Amino acid sequence: MKYKHFREIEPSNKTDFIMLYFAACRSLHELENAIRRTNNGNLTCRQAWLLRRIQRKLFQMAALWKKRI
Repeated sequence: MKYKHFREIEPSNKTDFIMLYFAACRSLHELENAIRRTNNGNLTCRQAWLLRRIQRKLFQMAALWKKRI
């Protein structure tokens, strides 16, 4: 998966932060379910830690966005 640098991302007036936040949360939940399906309902400690880390970063981005409003 190729990621763009933050400075390379162009601004968009078509998207809303709240919509993007919930879409990212849904995708994260689907990813967790897919991992659980492959591991018979279990996550390794590392997988759980990485998913929680991504979730925490989403929360931090939302908190920063709300602070700037």
